[in-house]
Amino acid sequence: MGTGPRKIRLGLFFLMQKPVRNKFIVVNLASKVISMSQTRLPDFVVIGAGKSGTTSLNEYLKEHPQIFMSTRKEPNFFAYEMAKEEDFDLESSKEFYRDSVLKLDDYLELFKGSKESQLLGEVSNTYLNSEMACERIKHYIPNAKLIAILRHPADRLFSRYSHYVREGLLPEDGGLDKVFDKTTSWWLRPDMITEGLYYGQLKRYYDNFPQENIRVYLYENFINDTAGVVEDIFKFLAIDPSIKVATDIVYNKSGTVKNKAVDNLVGQNSPLITTLKKLAPALHRWMKDNVLINRWLYNLRNKNLQKADFSPSLRKEIVDKIYAEDIKKLGNLIGQDLSHWLKA
Repeated sequence: MGTGPRKIRLGLFFLMQKPVRNKFIVVNLASKVISMSQTRLPDFVVIGAGKSGTTSLNEYLKEHPQIFMSTRKEPNFFAYEMAKEEDFDLESSKEFYRDSVLKLDDYLELFKGSKESQLLGEVSNTYLNSEMACERIKHYIPNAKLIAILRHPADRLFSRYSHYVREGLLPEDGGLDKVFDKTTSWWLRPDMITEGLYYGQLKRYYDNFPQENIRVYLYENFINDTAGVVEDIFKFLAIDPSIKVATDIVYNKSGTVKNKAVDNLVGQNSPLITTLKKLAPALHRWMKDNVLINRWLYNLRNKNLQKADFSPSLRKEIVDKIYAEDIKKLGNLIGQDLSHWLKA
């Protein structure tokens, strides 16, 4: 894994592998020769789930010297490569599609600058609940290692709801009183109710990839023993597990803002940070990748967030009416006891 170039399937093109590692000569049917400097695809992919710690995991993986993560988190390439904008009914889905990486050349550019000795990886939460993503990952990288973190589906749903409330993005029909109404955004948006129906989503991957190439973690274990889970992931990827990364930093935490002034200074949408990103992108990238700055910044951000209250009775009702049967099948699929997920 990561020790040799991988051939990329390009429809009517065929590839002739040169001795130079990570480079191919691409010859099309008209005998035109095209040189490509970056042709390696990921060795592993984190496929989800959303609101389950994958932003933090992406940052931890970036710190390991034997790993090169895509320069953009959530490119969504495998989910949308074969799609068209008219395939989506909701405007929010169309916007998400337009903002994704849709061309192979652009996707490969996300790994430009990697060392030949490094494993390549990326994180896209859309891959878990996308039928197309599983098929395209298998098409391009059938030997890829796949990682998923699964959060209790009702808690994941409420975290998504809280995120939309915090960012002012909650749909008009997204109130908690509408959660059981299947005509609302709760059911129509792919990142709300249906994102938590993990069984069918994961079964696709188990049906198409060797079981030993799939590693599934529970969010509660990731939160309670972050360093231990990350070390296990390093072992799964067959790289040095003794490397220590900054697992004390929690990225993209959900919650409601306590102090607007503090949020305007250091929050996700801070005018100061937004301006810095526009005027000095290189400095912004350096600061974003600096562990000490991140530790200070996210400590301030997280202290300024207050966890919203999730009614225990509503949580139990959501589990019983929506997720219970899926949870039971999921436990059998991944070989883990999920009985605690069925309780209030």
